Amino acid sequence: MSIVERAELEARISEVVSRFHREQQGHSPSRAYTTILPSMVVVVCDGIFTPTEQTLCQSEEGRKLIQSARREQRALTRRSIEAEVSRQLDREVVRSYYDLDVRVAQQIEIYMLSDPA
Repeated sequence: MSIVERAELEARISEVVSRFHREQQGHSPSRAYTTILPSMVVVVCDGIFTPTEQTLCQSEEGRKLIQSARREQRALTRRSIEAEVSRQLDREVVRSYYDLDVRVAQQIEIYMLSDPA
């Protein structure tokens, strides 16, 4: 894959993930950037909080609530985003991981890929 093709694919995956956030949470990240590696895709999203979450994150209890709600939502919807990332790459996503830093409103998503055909 050429550098240009990789950059275009990374941009498409960033858009797919941003659209997924918008559909699931009603809010797109302010910035999403993707890096494709041989066996995985890493997506970092900044500015992920809805206006309500921005207010909630000002307290410790609110931050815990955000983490809990986002974890539960990820468990319910992860197969959908894995399928979409898989479609973009034409490779199977065999598992995915994510983590959230409520202090800086940033989320990282990692998609582990099957071996290339």
